Amino acid sequence: MGIGKQLKTLRKSKDITLADVAEKTDLSLGFLSNLERDQTSPTIDVLHKICNALDITLNDILVKENEVEEKTAGTINVNEKKESPEENIVRTDDRKILFQDKESGLSYSSMTKGATDFKVSAMTISGDQLYQFSKHEHDELGIVISGSLEIQIEEKSYFLYPGDSIYIKAGTMHYGRKTSEESCISYWTKLSTELNDLKKERL
Repeated sequence: MGIGKQLKTLRKSKDITLADVAEKTDLSLGFLSNLERDQTSPTIDVLHKICNALDITLNDILVKENEVEEKTAGTINVNEKKESPEENIVRTDDRKILFQDKESGLSYSSMTKGATDFKVSAMTISGDQLYQFSKHEHDELGIVISGSLEIQIEEKSYFLYPGDSIYIKAGTMHYGRKTSEESCISYWTKLSTELNDLKKERL
């Protein structure tokens, strides 16, 4: 199932109309309709906007995809079976792609699987452009693994190197690009949608 159809399934499961998504994202109904039919591909900024409108994360899309695959195959839902330590391991070669734009050189892959409390993704930047990351509805922590990364927040630049980390609060517009010759790989951690909602209730 393409990412557009997955977004459509998640939107309908939340009883959210396409018009609601258009209003929350400032994206046209025509574009969103084409996206849900997988007739066009979203940029990472657009994808974040839609995820925010649906109150989900990129990883939630992957969880939904896995549930559909399990039901189709007639297996037990991951939330209903007892997990073993091995089932909680995600090997490097087994990471699922969350987003990939080969032309711009940006990709995200999941480092967790199933309905985990924390969602962790690996971001790889091989292109030289400045990427806009739309405001998230959740706090996130990023750690640079290799290469170097520039994060721009409120027109101020922060330069991160292997081992450095950055905490970005929810609702913060930020941009990023690699500053190294080689690709920059960083890991990003965020709370699951449910825990993030609980945190909001306590504030």
